Amino acid sequence: MPRAALLVACAVAATAAIVGGGVLALGTSDSRAPTAPTDAAGPAPFRTTALADYDTAGTVVSRGPFCEAVDARQVSAALGGDPASSSSWQNGDRIDLGNGVKDVGHEFGCRYAGVDGTVAQAWVFAPPVGAEEGQQLIKGAGQARGCEAGAGPPFGSPTLALTCTTKDGTVRASYRGLFGDAWLVCEVDRPPGATWDAADRAGRWCVGVLGAAGTA
Repeated sequence: MPRAALLVACAVAATAAIVGGGVLALGTSDSRAPTAPTDAAGPAPFRTTALADYDTAGTVVSRGPFCEAVDARQVSAALGGDPASSSSWQNGDRIDLGNGVKDVGHEFGCRYAGVDGTVAQAWVFAPPVGAEEGQQLIKGAGQARGCEAGAGPPFGSPTLALTCTTKDGTVRASYRGLFGDAWLVCEVDRPPGATWDAADRAGRWCVGVLGAAGTA
């Protein structure tokens, strides 16, 4: 993939308050007066948002570091648990391009891995990308061996939803697209033997990435 690297829930419990009734004396008889109910609900549990339910139109993405702003709960949701390892890179860093090959990257990104082999990663190109170049990036990614373009929800314009299967059975679902002049990619690897919907989880991860890298 041109200039790109193939590198890389916490739930809040509801609480309940217990309130008791009081005794109110009226004349010579007692009666039970119900206590006004209190709000027993605590903070709402964290929920991710499907990409199809998120309007990406008008979103502006910065061509700069964003990983520190990614909500840790989004990472845990994408991995299905806490990360076992993580890494990040900046424009100009030497990064692994696959098969042990390293080169200077021109992007900002991060990668998180779970104990079961699930991987969530995202990156944005540092140089500006035009619409024509974006189309070329889409064409090149769609022609990669073992990959199939899908009819996923829009993620920038132009946009591509892609699912790739590696020789070992890993399913890599990704969304990539152009936001203004920023080319953004986010993807999730489903390890062999797992059966969850990789495209749906990747889309939800992309919404989390947009929450860190983009502004409406």
